Amino acid sequence: MSKNCSVSPSRFFCTKCGKEGLTLQRKKGQQRGPRHLKKLYCIYCGEEVNHAEIREIGGYDVEDFKQEYQLGRFVNGNRIEIKDLMDCSNVDCPFNVNGKCWNSNYSNDCGHRIMKEVDENE
Repeated sequence: MSKNCSVSPSRFFCTKCGKEGLTLQRKKGQQRGPRHLKKLYCIYCGEEVNHAEIREIGGYDVEDFKQEYQLGRFVNGNRIEIKDLMDCSNVDCPFNVNGKCWNSNYSNDCGHRIMKEVDENE
């Protein structure tokens, strides 16, 4: 193995409890894209759950993770994609981000979610 292997630290935050877990070093060729989830053992939860990876460079930082976690965008350790979020009609709701309800884990029932109609032909 080359001694000139460049590595960068990746911080991992638990999607279940929201706390910071272990920091791991990733080789340059093994780095993942922004918003990557990795299944790791959480020292606080005591189980293996998805962790959000945060790197110094990457466009996804601690504040982005905290916003997603606090607004309830993680369900069972997985991040719900924006296209799958329900529409929200209340512009003053703290869970409304660009017209979408980020409260996917239903920790708060604001009453302004617009249910998507299910087409019976699908």
